[in-house]
Amino acid sequence: MKAKTSYAKGVAKREEILQVTLEIFGREGERNTTLRAVAKESGISLTGVMHYFESKDHLLTEVLRASDRAAEARFRAPDAVRDPGEFLALALTANAANAARARLYVTLVAASTDSAHPAHAYFKERYALLRATIVAHLEAEQLPSVDADFTASALIAASDGIMLQWLSDPAIDMADHVRRVWRTFTA
Repeated sequence: MKAKTSYAKGVAKREEILQVTLEIFGREGERNTTLRAVAKESGISLTGVMHYFESKDHLLTEVLRASDRAAEARFRAPDAVRDPGEFLALALTANAANAARARLYVTLVAASTDSAHPAHAYFKERYALLRATIVAHLEAEQLPSVDADFTASALIAASDGIMLQWLSDPAIDMADHVRRVWRTFTA
């Protein structure tokens, strides 16, 4: 029974570290989000943090992975919004309520262009999954004038691009932008 308790505590501590990291990132930015700061605010040693995450880049990438797992679970729920344009619009609305996550996302997208960065594989997988999900939806809808592959890539580009613009000008309505792009491509 002790092993299950230890495992549950480890999972809880890992989740706490992820949450603390996002809070620090939101408050201090990428440069000041250090493993030492995360350890201190998580109430464990630096070695303790490194037991879960081998580097700051791995830790930041895992913060986004955890967020995506939560979003994917919402997408798969029986009462979930299945329309990809609306789903991305709702995701952007959630990002607008948590600017730290949006800043982290944009920071790691840029860093992931280096194939050696831990976020490189994450974004490659993420974009492939998003494109495949959107393409499957469009193919199921059987819209003859819609190029599903192009539309999927363009919708993702619009979503990422408007988030970058929103970080410079929070007056931009990201959700409305993505909804309008989706309607334009699927009309």
